[in-house]
Amino acid sequence: MDDVNGLPGSVDAGTDGPRAGAGDAPGSAAEDAVSPAVAQDAVEAADEGRRTLERQTLALLGELPRLDAYDVARLVGTSAARVLQFWRALGFAGEPASSRVFTHADADALRSALTLLEKAELSEGAFRTLIRAAAHSADRLSLWQVEALVEDAERRYVLDNVSARLVVLDTIDQTIDALVALQSHAWRRHLLALLTRTERSVGRAGMADLGDELPLERAIGFIDVVSYTQRTAHLGAAELSALVQEFDGRARDVVTELGARVVKTLGDGVMFVSDDLGTCLAVAFALRDTFREGAVPIQVHGALTWGRVLSRSGDVYGPTVNLAARLADLAHAGQLLTDEVTWAVAEHEPDIEGFVAEALPPAQVHGIGAVSPYLLRRTGEPGGAPDVE
Repeated sequence: MDDVNGLPGSVDAGTDGPRAGAGDAPGSAAEDAVSPAVAQDAVEAADEGRRTLERQTLALLGELPRLDAYDVARLVGTSAARVLQFWRALGFAGEPASSRVFTHADADALRSALTLLEKAELSEGAFRTLIRAAAHSADRLSLWQVEALVEDAERRYVLDNVSARLVVLDTIDQTIDALVALQSHAWRRHLLALLTRTERSVGRAGMADLGDELPLERAIGFIDVVSYTQRTAHLGAAELSALVQEFDGRARDVVTELGARVVKTLGDGVMFVSDDLGTCLAVAFALRDTFREGAVPIQVHGALTWGRVLSRSGDVYGPTVNLAARLADLAHAGQLLTDEVTWAVAEHEPDIEGFVAEALPPAQVHGIGAVSPYLLRRTGEPGGAPDVE
């Protein structure tokens, strides 16, 4: 797109549209008519948009889509059904086999995936899971990155949201190589970190047969914003975006700095996991304090538990997770809760010190039944959790 006012890809919004005459009633044919000049501008804008998208397609895939599933199948040496299965596993809507939506890059990706299937002797279920994992991560990653670039364009060039999106659409090709390199490096480092944790975990557990027991012992934590719905009900887009990013950014910084890992954020909360209970305790209190003491204090409450979990699809599951979530719902503003079993583990861990707990009355929790919550405090903290001013 042509540069306007020094901004890449910006569009001149100053073109006057048709105006009704003094005697024209609202909704009349004169008011609804579109002048030839305006119609031509719309056609040219659409053409420009198509050319921009084609340029970005070439930057990403190396060519425009001209192959159908049968073409890809011949190139790879497989069936059209396998091509369409791969396409759907990548998270894209179903297409007829005759639709020309594929490129040689798609053929190369499928060939690599089938090579993995053969060399690693994977089951079909594992094969589809690996594809879906890559696709799900890529979908979320690309959305996150584009939204970050859009917000940056809004601020740097003082643009409205639509104009900022046009800038990103026009200039994204300038960032592709760097984003790909960053993603590849981040994945390699995280895979290595996971392998390291796995080796340590297996070393501690030994070769004991767990049978059908959940395989991993982990500490699970939930921290939620108090009264999030009421707090955000009247916020505009800019204010809501700032609140979400402030919470997400600070939560991730605290969790990772202290050695835990973010499982997911939900706008009004964060779920995290750690390999030991002491780290989970430190993270929970650090999150409570950092939000309470921020420039704009945010009230949070939460809970943590220790037990066995199942890790699947980048998430963790099991009764331990459900209990932590339910306890977090019970906590009042500023409170951090745990259960009787988790506190018993903490009391007998020599590396865990500086925390005390107060038994609260038993509570009925939906889907779980009666639980015995414990209110956690740092040693020396007054009874009850500190209030947020």
